Amino acid sequence: MLEVKGLSKSFGGIHAVQDINFTVPKGQIVSLIGPNGAGKTTCFNLITGFYQPTRGQVFWDGADVTASKPYDMAQRGVIRTFQKTNVLRGLSAFENIVHAHYLRDRTPLWRTFWRAPDSRRVQAEIQESARAILDLVGLGKRQDVEAGSLSCGELRLLEVGVALGAKPRLLMLDEPAAGLNSREAEGLGGLLRTLPGKWVESLLLVEHNMHLVMQVSHHVVVMNFGKKLAAGTPAEIQANEEVLEAYMGTAA
Repeated sequence: MLEVKGLSKSFGGIHAVQDINFTVPKGQIVSLIGPNGAGKTTCFNLITGFYQPTRGQVFWDGADVTASKPYDMAQRGVIRTFQKTNVLRGLSAFENIVHAHYLRDRTPLWRTFWRAPDSRRVQAEIQESARAILDLVGLGKRQDVEAGSLSCGELRLLEVGVALGAKPRLLMLDEPAAGLNSREAEGLGGLLRTLPGKWVESLLLVEHNMHLVMQVSHHVVVMNFGKKLAAGTPAEIQANEEVLEAYMGTAA
């Protein structure tokens, strides 16, 4: 689905990402890991069009999408989250998920005012989808609670739900377990494993929680100082001495 070839990004004399190559196959969960400052989030920004690469290409379904804008990538089905929880805190959890369906609701304005039958049908479908997503992420009983009153763990789950509301084909999650305790992270891992093939086609994660990464990933790409240090299955990464020295050893 996604192929990154020779991706590089420099900010003046700082080489944030250097010649990164990896793929995200359909039906898989791929994780980007590495120390702080390794270039993981910069990769996310390059893939989704928030940054333009200095060199390299991004391919989606075989098409070169390197110059695409963020809204173009979203319309193609590439949806991402950010490190900082980004939900509408003044709205309820249910309202957040409803608003997340903006890519699906293309009802013309005049039909909304006149309450045409097809407009009512679309709105009913969106509300049904929102309830299903809330149940999926474990917030069904909290749907009427204002987002600003939810716990840190619940906000992370809501953030995943909001992203799912946009009907992604590829869901890109940037540190979804940040701030979660071990029990909450375990629950998040269980949720992520259920998504490919049912709610999304594939997942791409940036994550520092190594237990979560190794439990859910099919393939892991390790970055260090903007370069790809290693890539392989979780078992291969856990046995890689370079990775242990550069990252996992410091995290232990």
